[in-house]
Amino acid sequence: MKSLTLLSPLLLCVSLLCSSLNVASDSAAAALAILKWKASLQSQNHSVLLSWNTSNNPNTKTSPCAWFGIHCNHADSVIKINLTGYGVKGTLHLFPFLSLPNLAELDLSTNELYGIIPPKISQLSKLTYLDLSFNQFSGKIPPEISHLVHLQTLHLAGNQLNGSIPREIGQLKFLTDLALCSNKLNGCIPASLGKLSRLVSLLLYNNSLSGPIPPELGNLRNLVEVYLDTNRLTAPIPSTFGNLKKLRVLQMFNNGLSGPIPSELGNMESLSEISLYHNNLSGLIPTSFGDLRLLTLAHLYENQLSGPIPEEIGNLNSLVDLELSENQLNGSIPASLGNLSNLEILFLRDNRLSGSIPNEIGNLMKLSVLELDHNNLTGNLPQGLCRGGSLEYFTANDNQLTGPIPQGLKNCTSLKRVYLERNRLRGNISEDLSILSIARNNLSGAIPLELGLMSKLLYLDLSANQLSKPIPETTGYLSMSFYLNLSINQFSQNIPIQVGKLTRLFHLDLSHNMLSGEIPGELQSLQILET
Repeated sequence: MKSLTLLSPLLLCVSLLCSSLNVASDSAAAALAILKWKASLQSQNHSVLLSWNTSNNPNTKTSPCAWFGIHCNHADSVIKINLTGYGVKGTLHLFPFLSLPNLAELDLSTNELYGIIPPKISQLSKLTYLDLSFNQFSGKIPPEISHLVHLQTLHLAGNQLNGSIPREIGQLKFLTDLALCSNKLNGCIPASLGKLSRLVSLLLYNNSLSGPIPPELGNLRNLVEVYLDTNRLTAPIPSTFGNLKKLRVLQMFNNGLSGPIPSELGNMESLSEISLYHNNLSGLIPTSFGDLRLLTLAHLYENQLSGPIPEEIGNLNSLVDLELSENQLNGSIPASLGNLSNLEILFLRDNRLSGSIPNEIGNLMKLSVLELDHNNLTGNLPQGLCRGGSLEYFTANDNQLTGPIPQGLKNCTSLKRVYLERNRLRGNISEDLSILSIARNNLSGAIPLELGLMSKLLYLDLSANQLSKPIPETTGYLSMSFYLNLSINQFSQNIPIQVGKLTRLFHLDLSHNMLSGEIPGELQSLQILET
């Protein structure tokens, strides 16, 4: 018994020694395997890989734990490799998958790696984080990737991967981030992705995915962002998306989606951005959109939406950007839009809207861009359009607007571009504009002398009006202008010699007027004039 007691410490020491030798052996084996991969790289002499060596004696056992980009645990086992953005060029054919049994994180993103993603990647059985994005990998996503049962992050974006998304990915029950965007993937989105109950981020945009969006995605109650845009997806948007109460961003633009926008989307109480533009969506804009109180951006343009703009849109006090252009919307612009106190961008052009522009639009103190062209709007422009002093771009071409240009718009020093062509307006505009186009209206009388004070004006088109009397000499003060079109009016007398001072002009059109006298020799100074 006494001899056993004496032997116990000895056995313990031997056991610890053997364990230590095994760890050292495993570490050395990992180092040699990593060096074998390095030798296969076309960038093996890259400065970041200089630390990957076995010192001066190649027979010396070494650990890779001190090498650049490699991290180990307390037992000298490699648990993390991070070489993101270091220009590493080569393939993964000789990557030491089997020699890294404890690797938990592998980040090789933003390099010049190419070839296929080897099925042997499944040997990294403890991997939780895999990022191979922004390389030049090609071929199919290996179904064996589903063997990485602990995986939480899978980023393969920005490669040249093709084929379909393996349905086996739905087995990765711990996955929270899936990014397969900007590849050449095709086929349908597998319904099995609806099993990824912990998924927070789903990025599948910029591929060639087709078919319907699986309703099963509505089971992913933890989703915060979904990017399915720029694919070839068809069929209606699943109403099950209304279950995604945590969703903040929904991007489905540039597809072939059809049918109505489900009213259930109004249940997505956390939604801040929705982009459904450039699809074939039809029917009404759901009144339930008025319940999306956190919405800051709504892009529904370039569809076939019809009916009126819902009054309930006026409830969206957080809205910054509302774009409903190029649909078939009719009825009047709801006065409730004047409640959108944070709105900066409002695009309603190319619809069938009628009636007058509501005065309440003047309540939008932060509004910087307003596009109303190509509708059937009538009546006068509201006096308070620029009440907030933020309006920079205003277009209302091709309507039936009448009356004078309001004084508030004339005094709007923030204005840079105005297009009011093909209406029945009269009057002049602000002196701080850089672009002014009021062609094809009923403007009459003389061009005001104050026009010369518009020192920032680059583009002036007053063609096809009923302007008369002489062209004012102050036109020569528009020294920044490169485009001047006063054609198809009733201007008389001589062309002012001051026009010769506009040395930046490359387009000058004074045709179809009642001008007389000789062409001033000063126009020879316009050396870059093309037409």
